[in-house]
This record gives sequence, structure tokens and C-alpha cells, in this order.
Amino acid sequence: MKLKSTFLSIKSLDLKKVIFVFPFFLIFIANLFITRIHGFEYAGKLAIFAGISSFIAIVYSMRWDAEILVKDEKNLSKSLSNGIYVVIFLSIVSLSVNFLLKSYIPLLNFNSHLLFSASVIALFELHINIFLKKNNLLSFIILRSLPPLLLVAFTLFNLTPELSWFLSYFLSLIPVLLSIYILHRKVWSFNFSVVNLLTSLKVMLPPTLSATIANSIGIIWLIVVANQLGSYEAGIWINAYRIASLPVAFCGAVIMPLVLVSIGSKSFYHEKFRVMFSFSYLILFAFFITSFFLYTNGQVIFSFLTKNNLTISNFSLLIILLVTTMQYFMQYWKELFQSVNKTFVILIILSIELFLAFLIYFFLDVRSFDGLTNLIFIVTGCCFCLFLIYIFISYVRFKKIYSSESSKL
Repeated sequence: MKLKSTFLSIKSLDLKKVIFVFPFFLIFIANLFITRIHGFEYAGKLAIFAGISSFIAIVYSMRWDAEILVKDEKNLSKSLSNGIYVVIFLSIVSLSVNFLLKSYIPLLNFNSHLLFSASVIALFELHINIFLKKNNLLSFIILRSLPPLLLVAFTLFNLTPELSWFLSYFLSLIPVLLSIYILHRKVWSFNFSVVNLLTSLKVMLPPTLSATIANSIGIIWLIVVANQLGSYEAGIWINAYRIASLPVAFCGAVIMPLVLVSIGSKSFYHEKFRVMFSFSYLILFAFFITSFFLYTNGQVIFSFLTKNNLTISNFSLLIILLVTTMQYFMQYWKELFQSVNKTFVILIILSIELFLAFLIYFFLDVRSFDGLTNLIFIVTGCCFCLFLIYIFISYVRFKKIYSSESSKL
């Protein structure tokens, strides 16, 4: 019955709004195309640089990009201006610190392009959401599609992965800013105040910390694979990860906005949980369908999409699918716990996974792709079980609170 209600809710979604998933598929296709042209080593280096710079961009933006979408439109200018100030402030601070460290420690090997790329990405994400908020879907789709298209173009000119990534976002930011100036220039309202800047940093710290940890885990595992096995194997891992996670990620890209709106409309916490339970059934359905195809024809699918005759077992692809599904499940449910202001335990669970990943990175020596994949699965599975236990305990607790309050009325 719950699954049926989920599908009925999905049918009620305006089909015109579903097309904003097009850039998501474009990114997927662009990455596959780059892998087919340049191979796994190039794709692995690109994935690591893109992942780290995107991770830093989350810190730079302090979740003001999400604030633009989830808050009332009357707060749009304030959210945008706060986001811009925070990005500029944190960019200047981090670049200054990086410059000073390199001056005193010449052997410090940190790629400064990561910080520049992160700044551009953060500004791009802040401004692109304006079009979504204003319901300019066509503008949003076109402008959101620019980075992957430009990325493919620059890689065809044999530029380095780092430079290709930076230029793709830098040149995409220019038309975004021009479009806002032409269509929505009133959203720019700059009234700088040091007090407001510090206040915004303090207010947005909890959601930023939560989002940073949740989104960094996949990047950390990619870095672990690259450190243990090399860039070539990292390219294999990230492409297998993307292929296996496509259906689950698609559900999140298309349906999760509807789920979040539904959660926001519920007055009681246990009702919010029921919405997420219904969405989880859909994720489970997508997992079973994907697992069937990967287990029976996984190697054929992988070879076709990557244009490579590399032998990767169907079982390994199934293990990677389990890892991706658990990771996305925890990311999606993290949004629910943020909506009920209960993120502390979630942060602890995610931090445990990060801590174990760091232990593997620094202290273990795994020289087998299958062995490392199985180890990542065990770590992710343990944290996933803790996540499920906390979901169950929280739901029972909120339901008891609701029953107790109802009996008093």
C-alpha cells in the first residue's frame, strides 16, 4: 500500500519538472565518453580532482546553495548574498593559508588549483539555483549542462584533467552571471556586514558539517583505491561505481525533491519517517532490478559503456552496487534527520566510516582490487547497520511521543 502511494505521488509530479534530470545524465555520459577516449588512468585522475574540489566547494558555500531552494523566495537575496560573502571569505582565507604554508614549507605538495576550482564551483552552484527557484527550467537545464559539455571539449584538446575541470566551470560561470544580470539582477543585494558574515557562518555550520561528511565518503574511498592500487584502478572503481549507482542516483535526482517537499509538509516527525520509508521502497526496487542485470550481464554492460575489454567479475560489480546503494541510502536519510534536527548521531556514524577509511589509507596495504572492494563493503555495511538501527529507534520514539500527546488531547 505504501509503495502504491509512492508511485501515485510520483505520477502527480509535473512532468515538465522531471526534465531537469537531463544534466545528470549528461554528466554520466560525459564521464563515460572521457573514459572511452582517454582510458581509466586519466578518468581516475579527473574523478579524484573533481571529487576533492567539489568537496571543498561544499565547505565554501556553507550550504547556502541549498538554503536558496528550501527557504521562502523573500529570503532569496539574503541567502545569495550571504553565500557569496562566505565563499569569497573562505576562498581568501584558504588561499592565503596555502600561500603561507608553501612559503615556509617549500616541499608542501598541495595543488592550489583545487582551491580555485572549488571557489568557482561554489559560486556556480549558488547562482544556478536561482533559475530553479524562479522556475526558469529551460535556463537551468541549458546552463547546468554547460560544465560537462565544456569538460568533454577541453579533454579532446588533451588538456590535463585539472585544467579541463577548472576551465569547464569557470567558463560556465560567466554565462550564468550574465543570465542572472539580464533576467534576475534584483537578486543581487549586497549589504556587507562582518557581524552578518560571522552569524551566517555560525548558523550554517551544523548542516554544512553534516553535508560535508555525507558527501566526502565516496571521495575518500576513491582516494583510498588510488592510494592502494593506483590511478588506473581508481578509474575502474569510479566507472563501476557510477554505472552501478545510476538507477539509485536517478531516483534521488528525480524524486528526492518531491520527497523533501512532502516531508516539509508533514507536521509530525513520525509522518516524515513514513514518507522516507515509502521512498526507500522505491530505492530497494531499483536495487533489485539493477542487481539482476549486473549479476547476469555486469561485465558485458561495463565493457560496452567504457569501451574496454577489462575483466571485472559480475560479483565485484554486485558488491560495488551494494556499496553505492548503502551510501546513497545514508545520504538520502541524512536529509530527513536534518529536517527533524537530529543529526548528531548521524554525524557520529558517518564519522566512524570516515575514520575506518583513513585507517585503511594510512595503515593497511591491500594490493587486490577485489580484496579492497570487499573491505570497503564490510566497512560500509557495518555503518549502514548502525544507520538502520538508529532509524528504527528514532521512528519508534517519535511514534510514542505522538501517541502520548494524542492521548492527552
